[in-house]
Amino acid sequence: RRRMLPLVAVTLSAVATRRTSALVAPPRRAIPARRRTPWAAQAPGRSDEEGKRLAVLVTVPMVWGTYAPVVRYVYELSVPPPGIAFSAAYYLVALATLSAAARASRTTTSGDGLAERAGAELGAYLFLGNMAQVIGLQTTTADAAAFLVQLTTIFVPAMEAAATGRLRPRTRDACLLAFAGVSLICSGDLTGATDLAAAAAGDALVVLAAVFYSFHVLRLSDFAPRLDPLSLALSKAKYETLFAVATLAVVLLATPAPDLRAFAAARFASDELLALALATVWCGAMTCAYTIWAQSYGQFDVSPARANLIYTSQPIFSSFFAALLVHETPTPAGLLGGALIIAAVVVELQQAAPRTRLLPDGTEEDQAAPPPPPQESRRRR
Repeated sequence: RRRMLPLVAVTLSAVATRRTSALVAPPRRAIPARRRTPWAAQAPGRSDEEGKRLAVLVTVPMVWGTYAPVVRYVYELSVPPPGIAFSAAYYLVALATLSAAARASRTTTSGDGLAERAGAELGAYLFLGNMAQVIGLQTTTADAAAFLVQLTTIFVPAMEAAATGRLRPRTRDACLLAFAGVSLICSGDLTGATDLAAAAAGDALVVLAAVFYSFHVLRLSDFAPRLDPLSLALSKAKYETLFAVATLAVVLLATPAPDLRAFAAARFASDELLALALATVWCGAMTCAYTIWAQSYGQFDVSPARANLIYTSQPIFSSFFAALLVHETPTPAGLLGGALIIAAVVVELQQAAPRTRLLPDGTEEDQAAPPPPPQESRRRR
């Protein structure tokens, strides 16, 4: 028994110490959660769902790469359609395509105020950007337009940094690398315009289009996490079509519109009509309907700068389809620029997006960083 007394005393002392520490230690306070869009609060690493969204986003510049060659082909017809008429036509096709998809999946936007507001705002950005780009392509060179519209590579990260107060250095460097690649791709024919005044006006319109596209990418990352992708895409297409048809009606009623009237009175050969119809269907169903859905789906948990960096690869696919359809041969500078863009996209996609949380003092902490060691509190006796 005497030998057991020290062991019992030590055991009772340990139990008492644990109880006293439990009473003295302050309770752990839960860190308040901030309602943030998923692209700003991703867990470290990449989930399967994020990989799918990134894969869908990669297809967007692929499809966009067909837009410029198709528009250039349409403008080479005997009587090319005015940009506003062509845009209104393929917007109608896009609306019909997304409406059919919505009926098949029983998706609707009626009664959803957020979807309507998002569609009106985002649709306005896309409509104004598309109109500025289509009209600008009439007077500037295609290579200059491809270069200037990729100013979004600089605009989007700058706007995101101004809005959020942060931009990862690796993302910033990747954007600059991609912009250097775009510059090399388009450096060959940037001065190929003969009418400098008209080319300057077209260049200004394309730069304005890049500004509108940048606003769309930024705001889409705010709306996409809160809405169904197809519902959001349908709402955008509805308002884009409304804006295009309304603008077309105003031009016809308020101006002589000689280009529109000449196009309406023109007689086309059967092969030209078929080419115009195919171009309208392709631009409406693919470069418009599919891409606005793909962006709505992909930018659910992808930051604006990262998504736009993927979109920067469009000139690579534009050059590919130009070589395939128009038999244009890429230059060594273009090949080097494409390699820089691919390297920038790969570098960006290899890094995991940080997960942030709001601390009690109002500052944000990176969840990937190791937590600070707990501080022990002592009770004064």
